[in-house]
Amino acid sequence: MYELRSVTKRYPRGKDTVHALDGVDLTIADGDRLVIQGPTGGGKSTLLQMLGGLDRPTEGEVVLDGTDLAKLSETRLTKVRSENIGFVFQSFNLIPTLTAQENVETALVPLGVKTKERRERAADALKSVGLGERLGHLPSEMSGGQQQRVAIARALVKEPKVLLADEPTGNLDESMRDEIMDVLERMWKELGLTFVMVTHDSAIASKAPRLATIRKGRISVKENAGA
Repeated sequence: MYELRSVTKRYPRGKDTVHALDGVDLTIADGDRLVIQGPTGGGKSTLLQMLGGLDRPTEGEVVLDGTDLAKLSETRLTKVRSENIGFVFQSFNLIPTLTAQENVETALVPLGVKTKERRERAADALKSVGLGERLGHLPSEMSGGQQQRVAIARALVKEPKVLLADEPTGNLDESMRDEIMDVLERMWKELGLTFVMVTHDSAIASKAPRLATIRKGRISVKENAGA
């Protein structure tokens, strides 16, 4: 479970101070699926970075399973991210010189997983997202949708508790968007993940069980009756 308590993030911008987050309180239960929506510059990605331990708040607490991520050393924080949190981004962030299988294996290297097991787990993860026949393909040999599937497999191969996605369909057309969302929602259900996603897409937001809207660093959350 996540508990955010009075989370504030301020950035200097010239002589001004930007309040990216302004006293955010938020609870995300285990197994929850939350979509975060709001205008550009409203604080969506900053909030996701806090949840992922990629940034620290200026003030407040970001508590995951009883541990305040903001107070951890960089070494401990890296360990938490490596073991418990999977990330999917709008830009697929694949290594162009590595095959699909090798890209997925990179998530297991920091965990000390032996080579044989890494290969097996990476192959299984790619099969689970429908890419069992693409293990040896380079990113340049795959479509955008296929590359995002590789990125999803890489995020999930380490068996995290949490999946964080920042505009994962932003670079895809409508048909590919729907396919990727089908994969993400299936993985959420099958693996019992806590799934938090940032999106500009109202069609995606309308289907989420919980919708958080963030504007000028302030957040409101509602249950989505239509989901």
